[in-house]
Amino acid sequence: MTTAGPQIGRIARLLRVDATEIEGLDDVPAADLRILHDQISGTLFADGQRQFARVAGLSKTIPGPVAGVLAEKFLPPVMAARVSEMLDPAKARDLIGRVSIRYLAEIALALDPVRSKPVVQQLPPEPIGKVAKELFGRKEYATMAEFVGTVTVDALFAAFEVATPQDLLAVVPLLEWNDNLDRVIANLPHRKVTEIATSLSAVELAELALALDPSRMGPIVAAVPVKTVEGIADELFARGEYAGMARFVGVVTPDMLHAALGVASAHDLLEIVPLLEWSDAIDGVVETLPDKTLDGLFAEVAGTADWDRAQVAFERLSDTAQQRLFARFDRLSKANQATIRAAADAGELGEAASRLLAT
Repeated sequence: MTTAGPQIGRIARLLRVDATEIEGLDDVPAADLRILHDQISGTLFADGQRQFARVAGLSKTIPGPVAGVLAEKFLPPVMAARVSEMLDPAKARDLIGRVSIRYLAEIALALDPVRSKPVVQQLPPEPIGKVAKELFGRKEYATMAEFVGTVTVDALFAAFEVATPQDLLAVVPLLEWNDNLDRVIANLPHRKVTEIATSLSAVELAELALALDPSRMGPIVAAVPVKTVEGIADELFARGEYAGMARFVGVVTPDMLHAALGVASAHDLLEIVPLLEWSDAIDGVVETLPDKTLDGLFAEVAGTADWDRAQVAFERLSDTAQQRLFARFDRLSKANQATIRAAADAGELGEAASRLLAT
């Protein structure tokens, strides 16, 4: 969904052609395609602004039910979008209940988020929620994401309420975050939070984790079952997403942290430990790591000879964890013992490692 595809779809709707007929734009960034869309719109409809204004003015003199029927019958959605951007907000509130949700969805796809803001912000949340459900059903995530800065907080609540967890998984990476979104996420009903946290698979939650700012998703993170955390960690470790995982250390519970680090290989630990904001909770988890993991940690250090990374890892461990780790030094092969001792003697493993090996 981060590709230019959705923006080409918007341009195709504007030109009233099939998206497959538009060639040569596949490698153009989405931001540039948005500009192109607006330029095409300005060129197509510049000469018609006066007529659109006249139609918008005419709507004031026609009874609401009649205006709704006439609009849906005679105004193509792209034209209706241009007219609606000029409507009196009170008239727009009346008309939105006079036309079908499908027609409203077509208009929404053609609206300009900036020009339509004064009108859109006056619309009640309920029909916006119905339009959002229609657009989610069509997977029009890119278009919906562009309206996050246009609609009100109540309208955002209405849209999130009708979104499935899979919808949120698709749309969240496309959002430009703002204070209104923060308020919505922080106040999502417990039922909705639980639905998101338990309906998505571990792989899907891993995708969501990579797209989010952890500080904003505390309620959802807290609702994820601990057993699922193991699956999420497995997926992210397999992808080498160590920096992405490290961001969540301050948000997850100790049990979640234990579950995540508990499935880490020795290689994973050496990669992620230097990235963590250290705490007593992390110390507590490291101190309970299985003996097999600790044995593997030394073997990984000797095998990679990445002394800088190893030094950071050793120095961050608590005294108890350091002693438990180095107490297992004799279990290494003679070759690995010699390799690590040589590095310690050269000062490449840091003071703590050199001291513990000496004793």
